[in-house]
Amino acid sequence: MKRTGSRDNQAGFTLVELLVALALTAAIGSFIIAGFQLVRGTSAIAYARESAEEVDAAAKQLRGILARTMPATTIDEVDRNARLLFDGRTDAVTFVTLSEATAFQGGLMRVHLSWQNRPPLPRHPTALILRTAVFRADPRLVFESEPVVLFRDVVGFSLRYFGAPGPDKPPQWHSEWLGRDQIPLAMLVQVDLTGASGRRLVIQQTTLRHAPTK
Repeated sequence: MKRTGSRDNQAGFTLVELLVALALTAAIGSFIIAGFQLVRGTSAIAYARESAEEVDAAAKQLRGILARTMPATTIDEVDRNARLLFDGRTDAVTFVTLSEATAFQGGLMRVHLSWQNRPPLPRHPTALILRTAVFRADPRLVFESEPVVLFRDVVGFSLRYFGAPGPDKPPQWHSEWLGRDQIPLAMLVQVDLTGASGRRLVIQQTTLRHAPTK
């Protein structure tokens, strides 16, 4: 009787072929996983770089706004007397600055820097925002624009003010600057940020160049 075929011609994989196929599958899988990790790592680096650039731009913007602070008077809504508009607190400040001739065409601009909604809670950072408006001596004529987020993911924020506490007294640092007849000589801003790239502390001291020097 004549055979129709040998065992070597039967369908199916040999043990060697199966091992080679498994090795190739494992190699392809490792290449795919490595590619995903590379893309993920590159995206994280790009995000961290963009976040750092965003923080630097915000710090520069704030420094410029503070440096152009102007002594301007406003009408008190209660007794209708004229008072200097500069309300400096530990975690908020309201003042008048000279616009960069962008949104307010080179005029005076009222600025309020504060938390967005509330101070940060443990493991729950918040944002610092700027509220701006064209300055008017009468507060009833002031209409604020939409708030702008200055810093995101903020876990700490503090302000200090440098100036003389009274006539014939040397300048010193104060935690508040309220009810005075002149603006401070300088301000110290400290912002503690958190993010994907870790913690970052932004500290900047700005001289108010329109402050009185005598």
